[in-house]
Amino acid sequence: MEQKAASIIATVIICLLAAGAEAAPFMAFGYLANKSRDGNYDYLETIFPNSFANSVRNSFNAKVVKPHGIIKKLKHYDLRLKKKYKPYEMAEVSRKLAVDYFINGEFIVLPKERIDITINLYDGKENRLFTFSNTGRMEREIFKLVDRIAKIIVDYIGDENLFMSGTIPRGSKIGIFTNLEGDDLNDLYYSFLSGGYRITGIQANSLHNDLYTDIIENFKCITGSQNSFQMISDPRTMRFRYGTWAGPAYYRKLDYVKKIYRTYDRRYFKAESAILERLSAKTDMDNILVIGFNRLKSRAWIRCIDLRSKNLILMQSGISGSIPEICAKIIKRMSSGINYNRG
Repeated sequence: MEQKAASIIATVIICLLAAGAEAAPFMAFGYLANKSRDGNYDYLETIFPNSFANSVRNSFNAKVVKPHGIIKKLKHYDLRLKKKYKPYEMAEVSRKLAVDYFINGEFIVLPKERIDITINLYDGKENRLFTFSNTGRMEREIFKLVDRIAKIIVDYIGDENLFMSGTIPRGSKIGIFTNLEGDDLNDLYYSFLSGGYRITGIQANSLHNDLYTDIIENFKCITGSQNSFQMISDPRTMRFRYGTWAGPAYYRKLDYVKKIYRTYDRRYFKAESAILERLSAKTDMDNILVIGFNRLKSRAWIRCIDLRSKNLILMQSGISGSIPEICAKIIKRMSSGINYNRG
């Protein structure tokens, strides 16, 4: 009996170890292109991704492949590793490399020995592109910058998809966009008011809310001035059919579809910025919070936009609990923050 129990325990341990091994993310680090005019910094195009890969691997137990390894893998497809990819191209490279995440970016050296790094992180599981920027000092503090960016990457690929570029202090005036209504919405408002935040009403949904769970999910993607979380679209898949069979009514509909595509896909950031600009001009809000709840209202995700800079400053998923508990966790995160930008 004891032998049988020991055998069962050993099997469970092996299964757990196997599950942990399978759960380890596979990440590919491409070039960080030098956008400075000084070619003396070109050596950093591979030094940076190699350093990020080492730091992420050590802190997250991730499987990584560096630029040199990517070059070898892409040779099988008669492809070369480019310094810059369009978002849909990053998706294609990720599939060929069979990785969960593909990371590249660029850097520019600034005056007074500072450097600004922009990271593009393609998430193959979600088919999303997370882009963020971080600035630090060269020379002795460059390792702090590497560790900081690696921490941002690790926080994002964790269960909560967490990112925050600074605190949202109590006393800030916020507008909340959510799929709650009635008493649930009142509970949410009460939590933030008692937590020290001022609220501007931007959503008349106290009795009935047309933003159902499926609809609020569309607001997960935010394109900001520096930090963004974007849906990947491939313009090559768009086909507009013409022919002698098409009459005036067809062409009117086609022009309307083209306009929607240009406005809300190719020029999405411009359209979004115009809306935020109007809100900024008519209110004294500091931030807009988008909080999406699941159907059971037991889990939520959040996005926060700085209304002045038009930038994504907070992103988190998988926040669980009752509505007051979820709000308490969000408020704690907002007020305490994770300041990655100390350069």
